[in-house]
Amino acid sequence: MSEIAELRSRIDSLDTDLVRLLNERAEVAKEIGAFKHREGLPIYSPEREDHVLRKLVEKSPGPLTPESLKAIYREIMSASLALEKDISIACLGPSGSITHQASRDKFGSSVKYLILPDVESVFKEVESGRADCGVVPIDEADHGIMSATLDGLAESSLSICAQILSPCETGDESRTAARLFVLGKSANPPSGHDSTMLMLRIEDKPGALVQALEPFKEHDINLNHFASRPASRGSKDIFFFVEAEGHSRELQISDVFRSLSMRCRAVKMLGSYPKQDLED
Repeated sequence: MSEIAELRSRIDSLDTDLVRLLNERAEVAKEIGAFKHREGLPIYSPEREDHVLRKLVEKSPGPLTPESLKAIYREIMSASLALEKDISIACLGPSGSITHQASRDKFGSSVKYLILPDVESVFKEVESGRADCGVVPIDEADHGIMSATLDGLAESSLSICAQILSPCETGDESRTAARLFVLGKSANPPSGHDSTMLMLRIEDKPGALVQALEPFKEHDINLNHFASRPASRGSKDIFFFVEAEGHSRELQISDVFRSLSMRCRAVKMLGSYPKQDLED
């Protein structure tokens, strides 16, 4: 047998083992799906996905790169989700848009995508149960903060359950990312390295924002991002959207919510989700 023929024979044998193991994994995934259905648990578990991918990267000796390993396992996870339930993901269109492509990169090719014309429609599909999750942009290199997404978060009962950073190239060839949120109906348990998005309603007057943010400084909690929107027509209040390090459970334990409620007209927890770096 020639050298290349022997190597190809080894590949064939390994592929046979891989197919067997993948089907064994799929059978376990079906059992997990049945358990989730019985217990009324959400099908998509961002904290579990994050844990699995990070552990796989830590255990891998190579030569597969972390990016390649994650891409392979995202498709495996996508196929498993499809076995657990006929998954539908609502996302902002058009087909082939940054949001659509980021959704496919996140959930793989084995789930169904509902491509919608506007952010409001994405929220409605998830709220109605016609979609299991929704994907909407929060900021993009070319368009900045997406006001429609902020307005939806202010009005909706949905939670941010994951975030996506989708690499893209700007006009000067520098590398940046479009940032997107995954929306769902359930809150996530802690993953161990989370961020939490909150909405603070404060009066539009000098010093109000500084006073409202004091609890984060007092509790040594870092803020990574914030944006603002008018609260409503005829109101002088402002909605401030802030991203704090830590899970909402940790923030509740530290008593930061109580401190915020004493300084703000209203406080709304929009969701906790695993942190993601651009290289993830």
